[in-house]
Amino acid sequence: MANLSGLVRLTFRRPREAAQVVMRQPLPMQARWAALALMAVMSAFLMQGMAALLPPAVAPDGTELQPVGPFFWAGMVAFGMLMTAVLAFVVGRWRGGKGELADSVILIAWLQFIQLLLVVLQLVLLVALPIAAPLVEIGSLVIFLWLLVNFVAEMHGFRSLGLVFLGVIITFVVAVFALSLLMVSLGLGINV
Repeated sequence: MANLSGLVRLTFRRPREAAQVVMRQPLPMQARWAALALMAVMSAFLMQGMAALLPPAVAPDGTELQPVGPFFWAGMVAFGMLMTAVLAFVVGRWRGGKGELADSVILIAWLQFIQLLLVVLQLVLLVALPIAAPLVEIGSLVIFLWLLVNFVAEMHGFRSLGLVFLGVIITFVVAVFALSLLMVSLGLGINV
């Protein structure tokens, strides 16, 4: 546990060094995928806990929406982490990086673990000091982007965090657009 808490602290203080430590872990590819799957399951449990603390969601017409189950959350988180890991690897390589898919997978799993710690903080604040919970949510997004940019830069050996940040934003926009087109072409669009 001391090593884990030390790595968490290092992640916030010097994320590129933390990325090196995470990538150097002697884990086979199967274990790295298992870490990704474990983070998806843990995320689903935490999201269910958060949903239990919040009032039920309401549709625009005032009807109460049915809450989504843990399998939906686990699937969504797993899909998001998989897309992030693959895109970080493929786009980085396309731009001249030297990272490996195995490193991308374990770094995204570690990034999700850090996000889970922030969700736990959010849950505590939701109960103890509800007004501060949205600030932690915004802070979590900023931390996520900061860590993702540092991890991708370190994995691929890029020096410019600004260019990596720009690449992350452009990749995100293109991926959302492509997924939207795919959903519409499959007839999965949202009916308004």
